[in-house]
Order: sequence, then C-alpha cells, then structure tokens
Amino acid sequence: MTAATAQRRHRPHPLVLLLRWTLLLALIVAVVASTAIAFAPAPRVAASPVALPQPAGEPVSVEWPAGVARQAGFGVAGLEGSAAAWGGTERVPMASLVKVLTVLVVLEQHPLSGAERGPDVTLGRADLTALGEAIADAAPTVPVFDGMVVSQRDLVEWSLVDSAANAMWSLAHWAFGSMDAYLAAANDWAERHGLDDTVVADPSGLSLESRSTAADLTELALLAVEHPVVLETMGMEGVAVPGGTATNTNPLLGEGFIDGGKTGTLFVWGRNLLVTAERTVEGQPRRVVAVILGVATQRDMDAAMLALVGSLWDDFGTATLLPAGTLVAEYRAPWGATTRATSVADLEADAFGTLVPAIEAEVTDLEADAPRTRVGAVRALGADAPAASAPGSGSDAGGTSETTEEASAASPAEVEVRTDGMLAGPDLVWRMLHPATALEWYLD
Repeated sequence: MTAATAQRRHRPHPLVLLLRWTLLLALIVAVVASTAIAFAPAPRVAASPVALPQPAGEPVSVEWPAGVARQAGFGVAGLEGSAAAWGGTERVPMASLVKVLTVLVVLEQHPLSGAERGPDVTLGRADLTALGEAIADAAPTVPVFDGMVVSQRDLVEWSLVDSAANAMWSLAHWAFGSMDAYLAAANDWAERHGLDDTVVADPSGLSLESRSTAADLTELALLAVEHPVVLETMGMEGVAVPGGTATNTNPLLGEGFIDGGKTGTLFVWGRNLLVTAERTVEGQPRRVVAVILGVATQRDMDAAMLALVGSLWDDFGTATLLPAGTLVAEYRAPWGATTRATSVADLEADAFGTLVPAIEAEVTDLEADAPRTRVGAVRALGADAPAASAPGSGSDAGGTSETTEEASAASPAEVEVRTDGMLAGPDLVWRMLHPATALEWYLD
C-alpha cells in the first residue's frame, strides 16, 4: 500500500466534514445567541397609572344682600372661575359703573402706564354741550371751557374718582372721534371679553339703556383690577379738578380692606357699587372684587357691601391635594418584577372654598435594576375644578341664584414621585425561556 493510498483512506468523507462544520457553526451560533440573550438590555417598563383622588373643598359662606339689593356678585382676582352671581339675571341699568368699561376701552385704544399723563386733549363746543346735558341730568360734572387743554389722564381720573359725566363723554369722544364710533368699540370690547349680557348705550351711564348683570359686572371688575392704571385710579382718595379738589365718590374707600371701586346712581333705579379689596390671608395678599346693584339707600349699600366683602376672607386657605406616600403608579415588568411609585411629600396649593385645583400625575418609564429614583411628579392643574357654591339666594331679592361653573388653581404646585425600590431585571432562566422576547429587545 502506497503512502498516497493510505492518506486517502484516512481523509474524512466530505459529508462527515460538512456535519462537523455544521455542528461547529451551530455551537458558535448557540454560544453567541445565548450570550446575546443573557446580556440583552432589558427594556424600560412603562408605568401603570393609578387613579388619583381628586381633592374637594368646602362651599363658600357668602353673605348675600338679601332683601336689600336686586343683584350682587363677587370674584377673586387671579383665580379663574371664582366669580359667582346672586339675584336676578335680567339686564339692569349700570349707571356710572359703565365708566369703568369706558376707561378700559379707551386705554386699549390709547394705552397709559405708570405715571404717564398721556396726550393733551383740547376741549371744544361739543364738550360744553356734554357739560350742559350732564348738568340737566343732575349728574356729577367738572367745569370746562372752550379751548381748555387737559391730559388724557385728567379725564380718566375725573371720570373714575369724581364720577364726572362730562369728563367721561369728552374722553370717549376724543378717543374715538364720535359717539357712534365709541359705542361700536365699547360693545365690541364687551363681546370680546365675554360680557354677553352687557349693552353700552352711552359712555357715562346716564342712559337707562346702558345695561348689564351682576355676573357681567363682576367679570368687568376682575378685568379692571388687572389694569394698573385703572386699579390705581379707583383707589385715589381725591383728585385735582378745575377750581379745586374732589374726593372719591366711594364712601367705603379705606373701610373693610376696600381700596378701590366705582359708584353709580340713577334716581329711577337706585344705587350700584363696584369695589375691590385686598387683605393678607395666611401670609399671602388676596384681592377680591364685589358688585351690588339696585339698593335704595346709601346706608343699606354700605352695610351690605362690607358684609359681602367681609364674608369672603375666611374662604381662602391652603388645601392638601395629595398626602405624602400616596400611590401614583405601579411598574409591572413582563418578567414578573414589580415596584411602586409614590409621592414624596404633601402636595399643597392655594384654594378658595371649593375652588381646589385638580391634580394630574406625569410619570416616565422605568429602567430595570435602577435604584430608587425620581420617575415624575404630581402637579396641580388650572382647570375643571368645581365652582364655588353661592348659597344665600332668595326670592326676597327679586330673582334666582346663579353661580359660575368653572374654576382653576390659585397657585399651581407639584411634588416629586419616586419609586419605592429597585425594579429587578429579568434573570437568566427567564431570558432562556423567552429567547425571542430577549432578542427583540435589541430592536427596541
């Protein structure tokens, strides 16, 4: 037997070689696959939210002017949906309260800020005619003459502090060029600001056709206190007028924390009063507005307004929206591991009566084998909280009760949400029993 023949006899058959290489390749693939499965990065686990308890407050205790006024309303500045109205819902004469709206309309067209006096306004014969008509209606006036030059700010102050009807007419006429143009602008402004039951027929309120409701006028008051010039002017104790000085027509200025407002009286209707008041409650400045319409005597008006404003302060407070340690979310991994996420502190926010902010949680996915960690937060929202109840309505006031059904947070807040412990990753046995799932993690 030759050497070549022996070598051929010891050479493996090609099928044997193929089998050997196939087994080797399979072994390599198995080792690689097992390694890949064993070390596949576990995916982040999505949170399973838990329904959170929505907080609720206590109904406000409002002292409405039953038997004294025909309509009334109140609102909290900066707290959307806080406005509530009581009494009749029909449109009634605004009287001089319309001057607040007129000033806001003019300031939108001709803005003032800070101590600016604004442009000069030269009065003419039309302004003298307006003076004569106001005198004929026994309305408050300031003396003017043909060719007199005043500032825009003068007319604003005379209108809101002294309630001078002719000054209000002159301001509106100067700002828009004609009464028709002013009326179009004023009614458009009212519509744009949601005062759907407000109709403006003149700038100063001498017309019985300038009408609104306590609900609309409360919203107007909230808009007024947002404007620094209007808020400052309504709070002036007096103002210089031609020939001397005039004191603010609001007799309650400085009483019961009232620091601004506007009066309005028509002999055929009665007395209207819009006020704003500010007081520190639990270390925070709180501003409210109030409106009372259709009161016969000044004494009754003063007592009713002080009682209404005074009844609001104890409805402010701090509410615990969510106690510390409240379950917010759970994490359930496909491999069976679980952990919980809870709030780490009390969630508190400002509240007014039942105007308590709603709460909402926002949590992220959780990485396996991560230590206790922050996964999100619970925060107070600014919408869809129940409105303050307006008790105390009665037929003595000649109408029915009406309450706004909107609300929001006074001061949104949030607290952290953390996991209670580590979310264990999948062990090797689970990985090997679920190889396809583990390999899919590389594609996530």
